[in-house]
Amino acid sequence: ISSTPVQYKADVAIIGGGGTGLAAAVSALENGAKKVVILEKLGYLGGSTNVSGGALNAVDDKRQKAQGIDDSVQKFYEATMKGGHNVSDPKLVKVLADNAPSALLWLESMGLKFNPKVGAATGALFQRSHYPNPAGGNTYVQVLEKQLQKYGKDKLRVYLESPATELIMKDGR
Repeated sequence: ISSTPVQYKADVAIIGGGGTGLAAAVSALENGAKKVVILEKLGYLGGSTNVSGGALNAVDDKRQKAQGIDDSVQKFYEATMKGGHNVSDPKLVKVLADNAPSALLWLESMGLKFNPKVGAATGALFQRSHYPNPAGGNTYVQVLEKQLQKYGKDKLRVYLESPATELIMKDGR
């Protein structure tokens, strides 16, 4: 690990190159960010997503109806609130439930394949868990990394073994 400071200006700075950070980088670039930087404390990308089971909970009429599963965004919202003992932020849970189906489609548009059978992940209260094929969270990491490879170093910089230790704030940003 080098202690030499590196300065890089970016439209979007992402702290953490796990599944969420990689998805944020793809989204930022797809939506017009000119320069994106990812700072990852580990020596590789993917974080704990690499070792997760890879279940993605979303309402998906196509797969669920084929299995006779009757689901809705409202049911997903209610189950998530109940599963969180009703202490979760309702606005955020609504964002999750409303946007999970489009996240599923977004990942598929990048080439991620989901198994046709929908299940119930450990701790889930209903059958709305989608599993990638091949199984496991590393499949998400591979798909997102492949998507990011479309952008050159002029648009995307990834710094591994680079823990963020402080943020420089200006005018609350």
